[in-house]
Amino acid sequence: MAENQNRTVKVQGELQYVTIKGAGRNNAQAGQEPNMQYMASVVMKKDSPEHKALKAEIDAAWLIYCAAHGVKGAPKSNGIKPVMVDSDQLDEYGAAIKVETDEVRVTMKTSVTWPDGKQKVVKVFQPSGADITTQVTAAPWTIGNGSVGILHGVASPNNIGGTHKVTLYLSGVQLVKLVKYEGSEMHVEAVESEDIPLDLDLDLPEESKPTI
Repeated sequence: MAENQNRTVKVQGELQYVTIKGAGRNNAQAGQEPNMQYMASVVMKKDSPEHKALKAEIDAAWLIYCAAHGVKGAPKSNGIKPVMVDSDQLDEYGAAIKVETDEVRVTMKTSVTWPDGKQKVVKVFQPSGADITTQVTAAPWTIGNGSVGILHGVASPNNIGGTHKVTLYLSGVQLVKLVKYEGSEMHVEAVESEDIPLDLDLDLPEESKPTI
């Protein structure tokens, strides 16, 4: 029997860009068909034990995949990218040159539906392990940047899309610290003009005017 190349993985750190309910996020490239996914990222120090442990699991899965498929070299991607920031140096076009920091961003993702069209559910847990998926799904807020948690998933080597890589599939989020995101508020400054009566006809196009 062939050795299982997939590895169950988890990684803890500051959460970013958590999208695990509703329609998800379109992860398709320009010109491609929509590819709606649930996804979440964790930011951690490059030399942290958490990063080293995750990288070891990914490497173990990758070596098994290479042996089974005759692949050589590193994976095209593995779900881990360095966090980049603008430097004080400019390129020839005047744009700031980006440089790596001492942090990495780990991103796990999964399609919003199964192949049969059934909706997927990314589980959410308390620090104790209690399942709070239903409460979080029904809440008017989402998990905001600055939250701290543990992403649970699977490291799966594959050649989907024609490139050999390791994809980190998201299955659950365990919260340690919650920062709620309830949407952005818009603030505008007052200008010198009379307020517009709410029943005023604002010269809408004919097809947009209400009928009585």
